[in-house]
Amino acid sequence: MTDYISVEYNNEKRPNTSYPAKLATYIFNQSNMRAGQSILEVGSGRGEILEHFSKMGLLTYAIDSANSAAAFATKSGANFQIYKLQPENNSKVFNNKKFDFIFSKSFIEHLHDPLYFFNWSYNLLNEKGKLISLTPDWVSNYKGFYDDITHVKPFTKVSMNQVLELANFKEINVYTFRQLPVTWDSFLMRLLSKFTYLVSPPPHKVKQKWLRWSRELMIYSEGTKTNN
Repeated sequence: MTDYISVEYNNEKRPNTSYPAKLATYIFNQSNMRAGQSILEVGSGRGEILEHFSKMGLLTYAIDSANSAAAFATKSGANFQIYKLQPENNSKVFNNKKFDFIFSKSFIEHLHDPLYFFNWSYNLLNEKGKLISLTPDWVSNYKGFYDDITHVKPFTKVSMNQVLELANFKEINVYTFRQLPVTWDSFLMRLLSKFTYLVSPPPHKVKQKWLRWSRELMIYSEGTKTNN
């Protein structure tokens, strides 16, 4: 069987853009990251975001169940390990290393048991370490969510907050996120995007970036491991 990355993330279907660099910078600043800290990406795929984390001085690590992810991770400068996230997998992740950050994008919606992932991540974080996840927002994606045959678990802001609480994370921050960099620092652009959200067709039916990403929102979540 052809692996997921080769089918969904080939250059023809998803050509390289400047977006991963912009997103990496946003996350770096949003989470108060510092050069020299470590980050593990779970479900690293093409490693585009990790590449830019590495350029900003983070020590980057990646795991993925797809063999094709290895070359991408190595090219991005990350340490890589083939790893299938499931309860019966007792193999160690980088020899039981602890991380300052664990990151995933468009990953947890593929999991049958997402709570296992959040508990697993908690155990791999240093004290004060943060778990950062981006996943499709069910409220704005429900019509096209199951167009991806590997999607099994939708999330809302409420369920995302709940799973972080169940996994014992603190200082939880969950919000809807537009994948339009021009909206990140501009109130007027956010307002225009919100208006577009109300009047544009469902996102899975359009390709124009402004229309699609104004409707196809993500959930951005962050939780901190702390004993306080």
